[in-house]
Amino acid sequence: MNYENLMQQMQQQFGNYAEPFRKVNSKMLEHWEKMADYQLDMVRRYTDVALGQMREATTLQSPEQMQSYLQKSSEAVRETSDSLAKDARTLTEMGQSMTQDVQAAMRENLAGFTPAAASGKTGGSRKAA
Repeated sequence: MNYENLMQQMQQQFGNYAEPFRKVNSKMLEHWEKMADYQLDMVRRYTDVALGQMREATTLQSPEQMQSYLQKSSEAVRETSDSLAKDARTLTEMGQSMTQDVQAAMRENLAGFTPAAASGKTGGSRKAA
């Protein structure tokens, strides 16, 4: 066997062993991107609410406006609290989905690593000590 054939065989074997890891990493990356996008959207929404409240506070000129602002602010706090709870549930569901997808990918990958398949690919069998 010449050097080129040996290198080609080693690359193929490495590719066979690395493929399951690539699949799992791909699933994880896909979910992390979704979670990052969702979290960035959350930050934008909460920042917009906070800046809107601050802008409105700078325009207050009378006690009546202040009273109206405080009433609106308590409603905004309630809405933000509800939104935070919803966002926490969504992020939890996204995490659970990622866990399920990664576990399924790992089960699928492990199915290809049976002792018979491993011994057939390496050209010999090893016994555990």
